[in-house]
Amino acid sequence: MKKPKLTVKQKKFADGYIKTGNATQSAISAGYKKKAAYKTGAENLKKPQIKEYIESRMNKISDSNIMSAKEALELLSDIAKGKTRTKQRFKFKDETWLEDIPPSYMDMMSAAREILKRYPLSELDKAQIKKAQAEAVKAEAEAQVAKAQAQQLHTVTDKVRDKMDQLSTEDLRQLAKLTGEDNA
Repeated sequence: MKKPKLTVKQKKFADGYIKTGNATQSAISAGYKKKAAYKTGAENLKKPQIKEYIESRMNKISDSNIMSAKEALELLSDIAKGKTRTKQRFKFKDETWLEDIPPSYMDMMSAAREILKRYPLSELDKAQIKKAQAEAVKAEAEAQVAKAQAQQLHTVTDKVRDKMDQLSTEDLRQLAKLTGEDNA
């Protein structure tokens, strides 16, 4: 079975969608009615021949324009090692010049972090991370226990204070005599 070809409008729509990513605007640009552009755009994106056309064009674009994973890692490695340079324009009074500037320390660290994200950790690294996580959990638990103990002590102190407030002067004198502090 021969696959159906795109109409001129469908091709314009698909090319517009590839450029903008906006189906409604692409439908309007392709010549569809403005009132129905949203619906038409959504319907066009569901049509197999248009989907296939968009996918094949995107694959061609990505093959030629998007760097490979290897290229990305090589670039990150060069940045992390400080090998890359960027041109920066400087201006002083009426004079302008370009200089090659190495990556900053922060750029180098960021590149190193990005590289490390892509490689599995060694068993030692994993063990150290687990140990640090366990210590953090233990510290959190100890903090919660200490907080609970402080709340409990506070509650007991409040209860004792309430009981003391209820005692009469005579009761307080008797209590003082029992403890051996008879100053009254």
